[in-house]
Amino acid sequence: MSGPALHFAVEIDGEGTHPAAWRRAAHSPDRLLTPRHLARVATVAENAGFTLITLDDGVLPPGASPDPVGRIGAVERAAFVAASTSTIGVAHVLSLTYAEPFHASSQLASLDHISIGRAGWVVTEEDRPEAARLWGTPPCRRRHGASQGVP
Repeated sequence: MSGPALHFAVEIDGEGTHPAAWRRAAHSPDRLLTPRHLARVATVAENAGFTLITLDDGVLPPGASPDPVGRIGAVERAAFVAASTSTIGVAHVLSLTYAEPFHASSQLASLDHISIGRAGWVVTEEDRPEAARLWGTPPCRRRHGASQGVP
């Protein structure tokens, strides 16, 4: 008797979730931003049997560390990975707090087309008020002290 199939996802950003994980890597930090490194990690995940890979994104730098960090946009990285793999699902993180719906829909539609139906989307919200300034809007009051239901 077989049970339900197991599906595993893995985030393939950087060298790990800790902001200083890159310091323990066996290579220089600039290699993290190369397409070859990203394709290699995605291929390893695909060959290991993972169902889905995720790629984080945001308008603010990742982590709270003062160390210099960099990141290429998740949609661009997801499109590259989708073209470099054949079976694994590819999902990018997209915050809907300040993004316009047509931007989110066009990104997902483009990724779905490039991946031939393997696209996914990790919905999140941006709760740091500094992000609102980058979008040119006031911070979302619901997340910063106002009552529930008031945008």
